[in-house]
Amino acid sequence: MVDTSKSNSLEQQNAEAYVSMLAEELIGCTLERNTKVYLADGVHIEPDLYSESNRVICEIYAHIGKLKIGQQHKISQDILKKLLLEKSKGVPFRKIMIVLDDEVEKYLNGKSFIAESIRQFAIELKRVNVPAEIQENIVNAQARQKMINSI
Repeated sequence: MVDTSKSNSLEQQNAEAYVSMLAEELIGCTLERNTKVYLADGVHIEPDLYSESNRVICEIYAHIGKLKIGQQHKISQDILKKLLLEKSKGVPFRKIMIVLDDEVEKYLNGKSFIAESIRQFAIELKRVNVPAEIQENIVNAQARQKMINSI
């Protein structure tokens, strides 16, 4: 039996918490973290950062290095979440994605359909630097998750 505790994303969650502290200054408004936002008929989303009054939705992508297909799907889901919120509320929102890694930023500015979606749907891409210790923890967690997922 596989120990799934080794495949959790605590390090990514810690990185997201750290970036959340920086985000208000970066974005310029007060933001709620991991709040339920109800859309219609009991459907809800849980963005990483959100402000109804300032109409901001933000996702933090705490990954280091080359993206695998599953990670690309996560980004696609985050894009869809932003667009669904905007459509459901009937007003434009400032849609932001924060990344922690040059390679991820390069991919999201590149020639993929995901990158083009970010451009076409006016999603702001912001790169932030995190301390080396947080980066190392994320890389170690990613390696551990890869080992667990390959068993």
